[in-house]
Amino acid sequence: MKSSWSQFGLHLSMALLLFASVGLTAQTQGTFRGEVVAAPRGEPASGLIYMMGRDGNVRRVVLARAAIVYDAAVPDRERKPPAQRALVPGTEVRVTALVDANSGEWTASRVEVITNHAARFEDDYGEGGGAPDEVNSQDRTVVDIRTI
Repeated sequence: MKSSWSQFGLHLSMALLLFASVGLTAQTQGTFRGEVVAAPRGEPASGLIYMMGRDGNVRRVVLARAAIVYDAAVPDRERKPPAQRALVPGTEVRVTALVDANSGEWTASRVEVITNHAARFEDDYGEGGGAPDEVNSQDRTVVDIRTI
């Protein structure tokens, strides 16, 4: 009888250890809001956005699998499809993303354009709707690389 209790304790300990180790490597989902800023010099910009929060901290967010949409509060007349075109410096966005516990890298699942500054950026898309070489904005905020 004593051996079955010790085996139960051993199994319970192993189960708790397994759950604890899974929790350490899991990703945590978060929602945050901020302003899109230009990528720091020397940093990649393709497939990423850099966001400055109200506290002044900058987050780099991977957009690979993100749904990019306009918030319901953005009037139809200010929406220019696709919504990804509005992700220029100065645009306010709300991001839902997972952060990797080991690397600290944010991967967005949803990006909502809250304040659309699409009227203030140059339309670099050609008539065929091809991707631009670079999206330019008159309000270019430069962020020092040390804030990332």
